[in-house]
Amino acid sequence: MYEQPKTRPVVRRSRQSQTPGTPAPAHSGLRGQLAGHLTALLDVTRELHTRTGDRALEDAAAALTARIAEIGACLPQRAAVAYPAELPALHAQAFDLAGRVLVVAAAQQDTRTAILACRRMDFHTAARESVIS
Repeated sequence: MYEQPKTRPVVRRSRQSQTPGTPAPAHSGLRGQLAGHLTALLDVTRELHTRTGDRALEDAAAALTARIAEIGACLPQRAAVAYPAELPALHAQAFDLAGRVLVVAAAQQDTRTAILACRRMDFHTAARESVIS
C-alpha cells in the first residue's frame, strides 16, 4: 500500500577508521578552534610584551607556545594586525581571547588549557586596572 522510502545506505567514518595510535589532526573541529584562539592570544601577548617589556608576558608567551605545541598545531607566522594603541584596550582584547580559549577548552574538558586561560584572564584584568588607575 505504502511505498518504501528510497534511501541510500549511509557510510559514516569514525575516528576508529584512523590508524590506531595517531591523534586526530589539530585542524579538525574544536581542536583547531582551540589552536586558533591560543595562537591569537599568543600574538596579542607578544605585542603586549613588545610594548611593555614585562617579564610575566614573556613567560606567558612561552607557556602558550608550549601548549600550542602539545596540542599538535604548527605555529604560524606572526599576523600583521593593527592593534589598539592604548594598553587597556589591548589588555581587554587579550582578556576576550583568553575567554574564548576557556570556553573551547571547557567544551573539550581540557583542564590544563582552561587553567592557562584563567590565569591569562586574571593577569589581563589586573594589568588593565593598573594601567587605568
